This record gives sequence, structure tokens and C-alpha cells, in this order.
Amino acid sequence: MATLLLLGLCLASSVAGANVNLTSAGCVDPSGLQACQNKVNEQTTSCINQAKRDSSQQELLACSCADYINNYNCYAAFCWNRVWECEYQEYVISYMENCATAKLPVPYFPAPDGAADACSCNLGKVHMAVVDAIQETATCSNNADSGDASSNVQQIQGCNCCEISGAFSSIFEICPNTDPTLIGLSSIGDLESELNTQFSSCGPYLETYDCISSLSYSLDGVSTFLKPSDPLQTGTDTLSNGPGSVTTPASGQVFSYTNGGDGVVYTITAATGAAEISAKTSAAVPGSGSAQSGSDSTTSAAKSTGTAKSSGARVFARGPFTTFVLGCSALAVILL
Repeated sequence: MATLLLLGLCLASSVAGANVNLTSAGCVDPSGLQACQNKVNEQTTSCINQAKRDSSQQELLACSCADYINNYNCYAAFCWNRVWECEYQEYVISYMENCATAKLPVPYFPAPDGAADACSCNLGKVHMAVVDAIQETATCSNNADSGDASSNVQQIQGCNCCEISGAFSSIFEICPNTDPTLIGLSSIGDLESELNTQFSSCGPYLETYDCISSLSYSLDGVSTFLKPSDPLQTGTDTLSNGPGSVTTPASGQVFSYTNGGDGVVYTITAATGAAEISAKTSAAVPGSGSAQSGSDSTTSAAKSTGTAKSSGARVFARGPFTTFVLGCSALAVILL
């Protein structure tokens, strides 16, 4: 089933024409990025082959997570001048939504407000606001413990409505000029279905329960939770990169971070024509940095993380701007 699911996601991406890839054009070191990505592809292929030998669906999914991590680490080193652009932000969102163990921090995500050469819509900020709305609904529902069963049911429904309103508000307030169909609007219907709640029925609940003052919702970038009766001004802009250019790496020439997904401490050296990535563990990482020889780190990571459990939080349904990315054509050949 996992194999069919992965192939299905690839096919869906192809039909939609929304494949999210990290390209080298305009990077500070395009040849370095390409070499790094080639190494990632080799490791991912080896990982998938090992997963097949082990007949392990979990290892196969872990290969996908490792592929994402290795690719955006390459980008952070060799293409740090483009990390605020739509392409990189979309890629990280794809990782967050398609890897069950994905967690922040991730380099250069989300983009800060007012960054040079940034995507016209702060996609990461929208994504995180929607994720927060979902997570805060779990807390909100758990707090419905007044002792009055009827009152609790009403409050839980208010929580559900605040979640849907929060998703709507994230899209329309954070990126008011962007065509909302490009940033997940059509996927809100999946939230409604999952919660068995239509936003059109939420008016009375949102009048009774103020999402911020009564139910303690707090979403970065959202000051007002929309009601069904509120007029919407729909943007029409496509996604594009803004003015300016990034001339120095925002995180410095050398920085380390602990990846939230695999727990590895990565050290990334920004390219000035060459760059390196090293990991402060035994896991080998693409690039010219230090790595333990004689081991396939991506395969090892798949074996060690293949049994990892997700946090159990519900995941916001994929918007049109997020797709599964593992090199779909290569994946199809390997799996078949």
C-alpha cells in the first residue's frame, strides 16, 4: 500500500504540474549544489534499494524524509542567497507535510517579514499558522470540561469553527493579495470534512466564542478570525519573488542546528564558490564535510527512524502548492 501511495502522490504531482524542486539557477554556487544533489540522489537510491530488500514500508517512507533533509541542507549551503524565495519555502512545506517525523527547526524557514528577494506570500507563515490552528484546537477541545455535557459539546464545536476560521484567516490576512487557490484554499474543505463542520454553519458559534479572548487561540499573522458573514476580498496575484537580493548568508558563514526531524546536529558552511555540510553524529551528510566512511547514512537513518511515530496531531490537508518530492521518475523505476 505504501508503494502505491508514493507512486500515486508522484502521479498526482505530475498531473497537477506543481512539482516542487530545488533548482540551481541563480545560486551562489550552482555547480556545488548540483554535486551535492547528485550525492543525495545516490544515497536515496541506495536507501530505497535497502528498503526493498528489507520489504519495509517504514524504511521507504524514512528514505523520503532523509531525501528532503539532505536536499534542503544542500540548498542552505550552496544556495543561501535564494532561501527566502518561493521555491525553497514551498519545498520545506512539502517536507513538513509529507514526512511524518518532520519538525522545526529547518534552516531558513519560515522566512522573516520584509526579507529581500522573498516570496510575495509568506508561505511558511501561512503554513505554520494553519498548523497552529489545528494544534490549538486539540487544546481547546480538551479544555471543554465544565461539567455540563451540553455546554462542553457547544464549546468543542466552537473550537472546530475556530480551527476552520483560523485556516481561512491565515490565508486571507497573511497573503491578502495572493490568489487563495494557490495557497491552500481548496484544501480547507478537507478540514471541514474531517471535523464534520461546515464553515457556513459556524456563525452562531463564532458569535458566542471569541477565538482569541474566549478560547485562547493565537496565530502569528492573524489578528481577526473570519466569520461566515464577513466579506472576503479575494486576491488575484500569482506567487513571485520580491525585489532585492541576499548578499550575505542570514545565519552567518558557518552555523549549526539540530534538525527537529532526525535529531542530527548539522553544521553548514555557506558557499563562496564552495561549501560543506557536516554532521556531528556518525551519519554521513552530502557535501565535502566530515562523515563516517564505509556507511550509507541515509539507509541507516531509514532503519533508525523507520519506526518513529508521528506526534499524533492532525495534518492540514495538502494545498495545491505542496507535493511529494523524492524524484518521482527515479522512485517509480526503483519501486517497479
